[in-house]
Amino acid sequence: MKRAGLAVAIAGAQIALWVSTAAAQEAPLVDRRELVVPARGAELVRVDNLLGRIGIRGTARPGEIHIVAEKRAANPEILGRLRVHYTAFESGEIAIDTRVELGGRERSLPLAGSGIDLWLEVPPDVAVQAKTFGGDVSASGLRAGAKLETTGGRIGVSDVRGGVVTHQLRGGQRLAAIDGDVELDGVEGDMDLKNLAGGRVDAKLVDGNIRAEDVRADFVRLITTTGTVVLLGVLRPAAHYDLRSYAGDVRVSAGETPFELRARAAAPIQAAAVALRSVRRDGEWLRAQYQGRRAAARQRPALLELSSTLARVVIQPLGAEMP
Repeated sequence: MKRAGLAVAIAGAQIALWVSTAAAQEAPLVDRRELVVPARGAELVRVDNLLGRIGIRGTARPGEIHIVAEKRAANPEILGRLRVHYTAFESGEIAIDTRVELGGRERSLPLAGSGIDLWLEVPPDVAVQAKTFGGDVSASGLRAGAKLETTGGRIGVSDVRGGVVTHQLRGGQRLAAIDGDVELDGVEGDMDLKNLAGGRVDAKLVDGNIRAEDVRADFVRLITTTGTVVLLGVLRPAAHYDLRSYAGDVRVSAGETPFELRARAAAPIQAAAVALRSVRRDGEWLRAQYQGRRAAARQRPALLELSSTLARVVIQPLGAEMP
């Protein structure tokens, strides 16, 4: 990949605005600077910040990226070793990363007691990739999707069109108002999903709860090992729902959409308030049909696959209170 000859180290930029404060002797020094950098022809903005948080909003004018970098350190000597770099490539990629100078070399690694938070405003139509270590990462107002990754921070995504992909070790994730395919991966921390529309929603979690509301996708897969899975809202005709937990409950609301049910659980399936028909056993699976309430004629049923190895499967009428 060739560079376009533009590499701006924010630490040395003359147009940067610095504001230094020390609220008390014990408090860390804080340096904040703002910079507007050119991004004409940019198709992808990639941000790597292992020293703190990342917040990205799709609000900037085309051809511009607004960057606010807030550096924190216990003393001026360490503060002076923190760097933020900006590089533009001929391919249309814009790379922004943070580093710390150690032993005469700049390295991208976390630093105890010091850090850098990055806040960016980018053109809405550029794709975004962002990665942190222990800091939160968020994205909003984007129109070409986002890929977010963190080891120990929280992930937040809202008002985004295009595909969203996340990877997280621990911290929790919250997504709302997404129009596009969603692929979420987490180890520890709850997932809260609301108002998702697209072809596919695929969320996998090891230790935590998944709560999804108003999910309008043709394929929905929600899987956790130790937590609960809750799906609220109207089911889509002909859609496929695959909801699984090993040690937690799986709960679904049933409205007017007819569905075919395949369910298994450690306890009897709880669906007394829902009028299931053609109920039969197929090994450890219970099979049944739900005709819906006032369902339209010839409406194709959804496929609902529910599995809880050690806990319960609960199907409740739409609007019924769920935990």
